[in-house]
Amino acid sequence: MTAETPQDAYNRGVVDTRLDNHDAQIAATNALLARTISIEQSLTSTVQTLTEARVTDAATRVATAQAVKEAKDLTESQAHEGWSPVAKLATAVGILAVIWAVLSALPFSV
Repeated sequence: MTAETPQDAYNRGVVDTRLDNHDAQIAATNALLARTISIEQSLTSTVQTLTEARVTDAATRVATAQAVKEAKDLTESQAHEGWSPVAKLATAVGILAVIWAVLSALPFSV
């Protein structure tokens, strides 16, 4: 066995110090990677939630648009409907009955 020289002791100390710093760097890198993975999982969850919300929102908009279109079509069809012949006849008879009632209530002298 050879006796260690001061230079050998110094070199060994430098190497040991470097290895100690490497361990600290590796530990810091591992912590950073763990945090990055945690953030990525959180972002993935957020993107999934936003995607589901977008799909739900789109379905709601389509359903609302369809309901508005149906209401508009119904209003337009009712606005363009004409009076049926029976409705016209009933209205005319009603008006004549009112006129007859008013005229019969007036005092006439002959």
